[in-house]
Amino acid sequence: MKRVTKPRHRQRGLSSAGWILVFAIFALLLVTFLKVFPWYYDNYKLKAALEAMQTDTSIDPKSKREIWNSLQKRLYVESVKSITRENVKMQRKDGKTTVTVSYEVREPYLANLFLGARFEESAVIDR
Repeated sequence: MKRVTKPRHRQRGLSSAGWILVFAIFALLLVTFLKVFPWYYDNYKLKAALEAMQTDTSIDPKSKREIWNSLQKRLYVESVKSITRENVKMQRKDGKTTVTVSYEVREPYLANLFLGARFEESAVIDR
């Protein structure tokens, strides 16, 4: 009867090269998350500011300057610095004022690569 021998050097997990690869992928994902998360958090704060403007009765919806000043104050308190006056469009139609904010964010990623995103949010002030 032939005896079956077990291999001596059987692999029981990842090799060091495998662990380095797993670590590199995890690090790349972490760097990406840390670069992109603040953009979406700022967009969330912008949405909250626009929603607060909709319910604020002290704002005159006919005055573009007053709407911009109110939005600018809210964004300043929330430390949102990526939105400028050029990103805000206001339109008055049928007694409703539509405030639309569209902007882009770009940031260097690795070497000569960059990440970018485009956001657009709007709110209707009905008064």
